[in-house]
Amino acid sequence: MSFHMSKNKNIDFSKIIRRLELIKSLISLEEESEILTHISKLEQIGLSAELDSIILCLKEKSYGKAVTAIEMFIAQHNSLVIFIDPEIEALKLEIKSFEATINSLSDEKAELEKLIHEFSIRHNKELGELIIKILQYRKDHTKGTPQHQEAEDDFNSYHQEYESTKNAEVVLLTVEEQKEIKDKYRKASKLCHPDVVSDEQKGMATKIFAELSIAFENNDINRVKEIYEGLETGNIFISKSDAISEKKLLLAEVHKQRMFVKELQLQLQALKDSGIFKKVSAIENWDEYFKKAKQNLQSQLINIENERK
Repeated sequence: MSFHMSKNKNIDFSKIIRRLELIKSLISLEEESEILTHISKLEQIGLSAELDSIILCLKEKSYGKAVTAIEMFIAQHNSLVIFIDPEIEALKLEIKSFEATINSLSDEKAELEKLIHEFSIRHNKELGELIIKILQYRKDHTKGTPQHQEAEDDFNSYHQEYESTKNAEVVLLTVEEQKEIKDKYRKASKLCHPDVVSDEQKGMATKIFAELSIAFENNDINRVKEIYEGLETGNIFISKSDAISEKKLLLAEVHKQRMFVKELQLQLQALKDSGIFKKVSAIENWDEYFKKAKQNLQSQLINIENERK
């Protein structure tokens, strides 16, 4: 349950009291180094005169006064705190952990897909016409043979892919811009990933996330930054871990998120095991690769044309 404790701050008294109880235990165990971390957490909450006094005593290492002040604070505010089932808090924390994992796996998958997308566009742009000429020759050359259907399928498949991407362009970014777009994309995806927001907001999140993903794939750094800044300022989405409070629903969500994490892990591994990713990841220098590949295809085409004479 939240209460107004300081200007523009809604404070959860139950969490404050649990933290203060922990500080008391640390004092009794003489774990001074651990206390410093919790002082910092208390300062982030937003100060009131009562907490200010406790923090000052702790910083001055006046632990006797600190314990007395803590006990007074707890006695005064305990009646305001509604009991929260500790299992509910644990389930919420588990969901938050799954949300972080989902974001991390999704980001990694998006970055690999973006790499493959950029490679495919450049591959078609630099080598596409040569490959089509070679496939056309093979299709014509195998007419009336058992290999003709396979050659025709290869030609049609590649030609369709080539036509759909031949006018696509890859926006070139500097090293700094590449770092920035990756950073902003990751931050934005955490704020609007449709699989971690509340069910009521899933539709809106899906639309924004799709636009963010397209902008990231196309290296549209300005649009990625614009979406991130809008999400950060608007703060419009609530995570499932914050939206759900019933234990039954939390248990169902934990199961759902666990299954989704496994599915993402399988998708990511399948992508890493794919031939195109293995090929792209093995190339150290794209410029050198495409230069050699073009020379090789040109040689093949010359040989084919010589055979036809």
